[in-house]
Amino acid sequence: MKFHWLLPSFLSVFLLAGAAEAARLQSWRFDASENRLYITTDGGIQPKAQLIFNPMRLVIDLPGTSLGRPSVSKPLSGAIESVRVGQFDNDTTRIVVEIRDGFTIDPEQVKFRGISPSEWTVDLPTPVPGETQNPISEPGGERLSVEPSASQAQSAEATVVQNVQATADGFLVRTAGGSPPN
Repeated sequence: MKFHWLLPSFLSVFLLAGAAEAARLQSWRFDASENRLYITTDGGIQPKAQLIFNPMRLVIDLPGTSLGRPSVSKPLSGAIESVRVGQFDNDTTRIVVEIRDGFTIDPEQVKFRGISPSEWTVDLPTPVPGETQNPISEPGGERLSVEPSASQAQSAEATVVQNVQATADGFLVRTAGGSPPN
């Protein structure tokens, strides 16, 4: 009987089992005085973020991370209404920073900093008074129709923000339609 196929199969099972193990969110903390979110996991992660409207909130996904406990919401006072942490799906922990209605933040000023692969900070700009109601987004909240400004009045079509994603160098804002945004 030949067992030369057994060793590669046996190793594959252990390698795949190890790769499937998710990091665990160990701690998170929002410092309202600095508008800074601290995230610590027990393994390396790469956060992804998007700004969603109606109501305005910054959604931070931690792919490959499990929460390992019930969802929690921390109500805050001021322009940042709350911070919620929950298990979005089997493989993603989600942190939501909700901005109080009537305030807005500049997504270009949200800064992610990786202290290590398992420790991150997210610096939020100070929310500023904006419109009395946040812009209306399409179902799913990932797209925002932007009204042309006075300088873009010659454009008949509105610019649509399709997605905002955090990268190592800043944010990638994917748009469609209309003239190039300012």
